[in-house]
Amino acid sequence: MARYVQDIRGSVNRDIDCQFALNLGMLIGDYVSCKRVLIGRDAHTPSQLIKRAIGTGLMAAGVDVIDFGVATVPVIHHHMKSFDTHLMINVSRSPLRADEINIKLLSNHEIPLEQRPTLYAEYEELGKLMYVDNYLESYVRSVLEFIAPSVSEREFMVVLGCDEGSPHNVEGEILNQLGCQTINITFRGSLFGKNFPIANPSSIAMISDVVKAVGADMGVILDNDRDTIFFIDERGQLLRDQTVLSIFAGHYLSRGDGPVVSSVVASKSLERVSRGRLIRTSVNNVLNEVHTNNAVFGGDEPGMYIFPEFQCCYDATFALLKMLEIITEENRTLHSLASEIGKYSRVEFSVECPNEFKDTVIERLLEQFQESDPELIDGIRVEDRVGVILIRPSRFEPVLRVYIESESPEETQKRSRDMIDLIKKEMSDLYGE
Repeated sequence: MARYVQDIRGSVNRDIDCQFALNLGMLIGDYVSCKRVLIGRDAHTPSQLIKRAIGTGLMAAGVDVIDFGVATVPVIHHHMKSFDTHLMINVSRSPLRADEINIKLLSNHEIPLEQRPTLYAEYEELGKLMYVDNYLESYVRSVLEFIAPSVSEREFMVVLGCDEGSPHNVEGEILNQLGCQTINITFRGSLFGKNFPIANPSSIAMISDVVKAVGADMGVILDNDRDTIFFIDERGQLLRDQTVLSIFAGHYLSRGDGPVVSSVVASKSLERVSRGRLIRTSVNNVLNEVHTNNAVFGGDEPGMYIFPEFQCCYDATFALLKMLEIITEENRTLHSLASEIGKYSRVEFSVECPNEFKDTVIERLLEQFQESDPELIDGIRVEDRVGVILIRPSRFEPVLRVYIESESPEETQKRSRDMIDLIKKEMSDLYGE
């Protein structure tokens, strides 16, 4: 069972080339104690290139490689126990930028990626390569065991939106077995450009229009890894991540004794639903905290949800099916479920900050909030009678992420302007030193 997720992102043949991937595979193989590693990718050519290089590095370090070919993270993760391993690797196009690759490591412990490979296997100790076929059947069968059969009685219609490099449409196959109708839409690269995430205004509008035109019960947008999902209700409205988190959390908390886990980004709406049973942690530690605290549910932005009853990894496929189950049990629409969740005025934005200055800027900002008893789990989080302010350094980009939440749009906008001015002032003072 995986407890940690580590992401490595960069441009293909610039930041991440074959030599980098080969060394990464050798580094991982040098460090891990398991004898085999599961590996997969999406259908894009760069992912195939990088995955093969990583696999070669693993074999050079004496680790057997179990190659799933084109497969999703939840499907590969589902087979970790049967292959007696605690590490899997998936390679796909980044969900944030069309020209970047994303290497995702899921393991039961963090891998120190700054080290250098030192172990080279002898000829007779080289790792072996094995390809896996017919792996979907086991995942599909297991998923259906956790979804109420009553879902099939509703005959849902669902619009599925996926990237052109998406793996096999396992969601469509499961939905068909549940008696649902599906409409599949494939997003081409020209829809995004180089700097748009998969859930951008164009893709959202496309799914929304189809949902309304055909009278579907919901639409979803799925990333290639299948660890991220965005929901669009029957009225064609995109649901906020925090609203979806609250729907799932409320469902599980009403049926279980354990806590729910999310990151410091969690909205007050989620805190309200959890009624003191929410554990907040850093963005990169959600999965581990779900495992450690035996949580009944976990999740984080953007659109990432963990269902420990099934498996402890971000699973967009299971999230889709679970939402249909909740709609069935409540006998309500997705829009109706979402409208019950308390809504706060909330804005999220980024301020450019060079990576080498992030820590210093955060330290300077902390001095401004010392009297507000700031929470320092991940960046600076301040909560008062008006609302919440969160400032945290991005893991992948030279920016600071800022989240402002309050009960009125006017107060949210005012605080946003004040925070932009404050951060820019600290940056300006820093440059002037």
